[in-house]
Amino acid sequence: METKKKRGTTKRPVGIDIADKVEAVKKAAALLEASIEEFKSVEKALEYSEDRYRRLVRYSSDGVYLFNPSSLKIIEANTSFLRMMGYTEKEIVGISVTDIIGMKKKDILLNIKHVLKHTEHVSGIRQYRRRDGSLTDVEITSSLIRYKGDRFIMVNVRDVTERLRAQHELEIQAATLREQAEIIDIAEDAIMVRDMKDRIIFWNKGAEHRFGFSSQEAMGKPMSALLRTEYPEPLADIRRSFLADGKWEGELAHKTKDGRDLIVESKWKLRTDKKGGPVAILQIDNDITQRKMAENILHRSKEELERRVIERTSELLKANSRLVQELKRRQQVEEMLRRGAERYKNLFENSPMGIYRTNPDGKILMANPTLIRMMGYSSFDEFYAVKSFRKSCEPTYLSKKIKDKLEREGRVRGLEAKWRVGQNGGIMHVRENARAIRDQDGKTLYYEGTVEDISERKQAEERINQYQTQLRALASELTLAEERERRRISSLLHDHIGQLHATAKMKLGLIESFIPDESVRKELWEIRDLIGQAIHYGRTLTFELSPPILYDLGLEPAVEWLAEQLEEQNAVSCEFENDDAPKAISDEIRVVLFTAVRELLVNVVKHANAKHVKVTIRRIDDSISIHVADDGAGFNASKKSYHLAEARGYGLFSIRERLHSLGGHMDVRSGIGRGTRIVLQAPLTREGGIN
Repeated sequence: METKKKRGTTKRPVGIDIADKVEAVKKAAALLEASIEEFKSVEKALEYSEDRYRRLVRYSSDGVYLFNPSSLKIIEANTSFLRMMGYTEKEIVGISVTDIIGMKKKDILLNIKHVLKHTEHVSGIRQYRRRDGSLTDVEITSSLIRYKGDRFIMVNVRDVTERLRAQHELEIQAATLREQAEIIDIAEDAIMVRDMKDRIIFWNKGAEHRFGFSSQEAMGKPMSALLRTEYPEPLADIRRSFLADGKWEGELAHKTKDGRDLIVESKWKLRTDKKGGPVAILQIDNDITQRKMAENILHRSKEELERRVIERTSELLKANSRLVQELKRRQQVEEMLRRGAERYKNLFENSPMGIYRTNPDGKILMANPTLIRMMGYSSFDEFYAVKSFRKSCEPTYLSKKIKDKLEREGRVRGLEAKWRVGQNGGIMHVRENARAIRDQDGKTLYYEGTVEDISERKQAEERINQYQTQLRALASELTLAEERERRRISSLLHDHIGQLHATAKMKLGLIESFIPDESVRKELWEIRDLIGQAIHYGRTLTFELSPPILYDLGLEPAVEWLAEQLEEQNAVSCEFENDDAPKAISDEIRVVLFTAVRELLVNVVKHANAKHVKVTIRRIDDSISIHVADDGAGFNASKKSYHLAEARGYGLFSIRERLHSLGGHMDVRSGIGRGTRIVLQAPLTREGGIN
């Protein structure tokens, strides 16, 4: 049956339309089935995620709880939170957060509104109320989460009671340290206090003066970064040693605010809390660089001006008024001493340095435990029984000398001496700083100062001096051994090899007369010339190694020969001058001086680029002086490290040490573009010599 077509329409068969609909239904069913499977997978993943979240929360070390932001009721809490608050799980569920948060309800609602509106974390320190009614300090973090399809607020709670207590105790310790440090300003040392993170919490006037940073600039800054400190060993090693021993001392390199280098002797003392935990570091830095001359002059001028003003003012006072005022001042001083003794006690007992106070007669008024131990006494009462502090402990300088200096200048800085300690009379090396405390009329009330035990440093210096003496002796012996070897080789060349060459040349001359063959005689002449050259080179080498002229004619002819050799072999004019005075010089002195002059002339050729050199030898009393001057480039002789920093340096250092071992010395005067003048001076004789 054919279908009829109308204009603008198409008519499909009924069977085809039903098949299309069946196919569409099958596809929809398949899609529905896939969607169901996907939903089940998502639901399963969600269940796994929620289970994982519950386990993480339950076993967290921090307290965690969830509450409904609408009802404010707690719906769940982990074990840590229950333990922290004293609730059981049944007791906590359903409690309003307003019952446990120590805030006004309106403030709690405001925070909840902020979390809901902005979905941001809310953090801070709060007080939570435990089940027993007590309050505890906690740090909380609140955040909005979705849980089981609803919105809840999760609160992470951490107990910070101990942390806040420790922080409060640290602040108390820091305040105490600041108060204690403020009361002492002896020897004008830099006294600082810093916390365990190296941040400065106290900075005294001495520190301001030494480093140039004001207290406002220094407070809160890391000390190492502020002063650009260089440590003698890795800082980690120093911290380990310091924390183990509770103290540390050593030399540090700082930089001042204006960039100057400052070397200090630093002493650290660890301060702890009641439980023995470290809380702060007391640091005392003593400047060991040379003080500026201008500061000393200014200080003396100021004291002199004050003294004159006081003298002129006191002359105008009536005698009776002076007596009344003196009595009143004595009472005030006694009261001040009584209060000061109590005030300083804590800091005195913890100071790594000995601290004392005496009256003008030397009687001990105050001494800290460190000084008492240093002096070999067991108690202050035993130490107090000593009639005169200075007379009992100072064997190397007069106490009157110290007193006169204190009265004249007002203070003594960096005084080093040997002290007798204890009743057995043992010796201790000390470094002392002291000052005179005067009233407004200039009369001395008492003296106070600090004492530092430097015995170990002195012993180290003595050992270094011994090592230097040994090194100088070894250098001298090395020079003599070298010269003996040179002389041996020179003798061998001259007495043996030279004689053999001369004999061979003579015998060749005899052979020539018996050989008629002209070609053979020509070969023999060439051999004779070669032997003659060998004889010449041998003689030259003999003179360079150890010129016989040094031993046959003496030092002056040998030095003159060196000057002639320098002029012949180099484009340098060399002048020699001798005073012709008799000089009975020992062999050892002669060798060292000759070797030194030879090295100096070699330096002139290699480094000075000089055109003229003058060598002068003179006798001065029982010593000999040799001057070597050139018009060369010169160098900076003011640098103390010149003997190590320049190419010629080690030679100069070696010459100086060899002369020093003989009891002589070397003086170097030079300047860039001004030439060089070196003076060698040594005694004429010394025990021993070349064998």
